Amino acid sequence: MSDTPPDTAELSTALLARIKSLCAKGYQHYDNAEFDQALRTFYQAWVQLPKPQTQYQAAGWVLTALGDCYFKLGKWSQALEALNSAQFCPEGRNNLFALMRKGQVQLEQGELASARITLFNVYSQGGQDMLAKEPARYLAAINDLTQPA
Repeated sequence: MSDTPPDTAELSTALLARIKSLCAKGYQHYDNAEFDQALRTFYQAWVQLPKPQTQYQAAGWVLTALGDCYFKLGKWSQALEALNSAQFCPEGRNNLFALMRKGQVQLEQGELASARITLFNVYSQGGQDMLAKEPARYLAAINDLTQPA
């Protein structure tokens, strides 16, 4: 019997290196605003993960990257699906960036109440600086919640 809990399975060193390499290439495309190519590269990393993928921490990174690319492309439903799935991976609930993107997507989809809850959670968990680097409308959505009484 393994000492590894079932929700934190580990990948072989070689497979993890391959996934990290693909993600690095995906981020290069992302940084060059080549979001469609970044998506394809992140999906190449995703298919390297054994099923069920969400048992691996690396799946959280890949799903967050996919969600971020979809966000940049304005594909809200796909972004939300990837970002929601990332939360089920080990350490996924602690990923403030993924949570921020989720809140942004919710706001873009007109889900104001959900977006405000999500964005305020990011803010209250230490994500103020991260939110401040994003377009002002995201902080404005929670401005009344962040001001002193």
